[in-house]
Amino acid sequence: MSEIIPKDIVVHLESLGKCYRIYKRPQDRLKQAIWRGNRRYYREFWALRDISLTISRGETLGIIGRNGSGKSTLLQMICGTLTPTEGSVRTVGRVAALLELGSGFNPEFSGRENVAINGKLLGLSEKEIEEKFDQIVEFSEIGQFIDQTVKTYSSGMLVRLANEIAIHSQPDILIVDEALSVGDIAFQNKCIMRIKQLRDNGMTLIFVSHDLSTLQLICDRAVWIHEGRLKEAGDPVQVSQEYYALATPRKQATEQANSVIIPQQNTGMGEFIEVDLERATNTGTGSEYQLGSDLSIRFIMQTLQRIERCVFNISVYGHDGIWMIGQPS
Repeated sequence: MSEIIPKDIVVHLESLGKCYRIYKRPQDRLKQAIWRGNRRYYREFWALRDISLTISRGETLGIIGRNGSGKSTLLQMICGTLTPTEGSVRTVGRVAALLELGSGFNPEFSGRENVAINGKLLGLSEKEIEEKFDQIVEFSEIGQFIDQTVKTYSSGMLVRLANEIAIHSQPDILIVDEALSVGDIAFQNKCIMRIKQLRDNGMTLIFVSHDLSTLQLICDRAVWIHEGRLKEAGDPVQVSQEYYALATPRKQATEQANSVIIPQQNTGMGEFIEVDLERATNTGTGSEYQLGSDLSIRFIMQTLQRIERCVFNISVYGHDGIWMIGQPS
């Protein structure tokens, strides 16, 4: 009897694994095909092993891990573009994914034509594509280039357009693999607000990124994949801290904390003029703050243009120079 999965679970992974055959020489593939199971001319490489995970409807899940840890392999199996070697994957509803920059785009076609093609691939009718087209172009900021071939687009333009096509297909599950990191700061902030809106509307999001700050900001839960296995899952802040502590040597973290003040990134939208810490309670003295005490951060920011909504990030380091929370410098 198959296991009964709760109705609010939209992704269910059970003992998932993916194994690749590694051949030393091209001719070894032919030998293996001839001898079949009698002899082995390859070695096994397990990209993923024994991954069991459930994702609830409306949840935003962040996945972190070093390059080569198996994150992209996991996403491809959830999308159904890669078959698992062992275990099972079950998804409920329509899945849309941004896995590789420009994947699914024909470089010889215009942005307009690629919107039509990719929209249909994601299940939209011609009428729906026509109704959503202006919104897609406006948010992606492609403008007059929409009728130019996408081979002339920058990486940022490609990811913005692909991102909007996927979002406007109204999937039940949206998977994003490092796509937002290609855009500039303004576009990333814009996408963060959009992702929060989608999450509030009940869309399930699976988000892979090396940007721990963004992951902590938008995710309800974080999963750490290490050498193909599920190392930890839980609160995004705690998981990010432990991942960063392992991934960054102590000496490097200390040097980062003791380095000169990081110059502000020029977004052309605003700049910080002053930043101060203010104690909200009477606990502690001087520059010392006790565990559990309230802390207020006062800053003055000068806007260079009209800003409707802002997303601020704060980085906190311990006295030993080890990064604790926020975006490591």
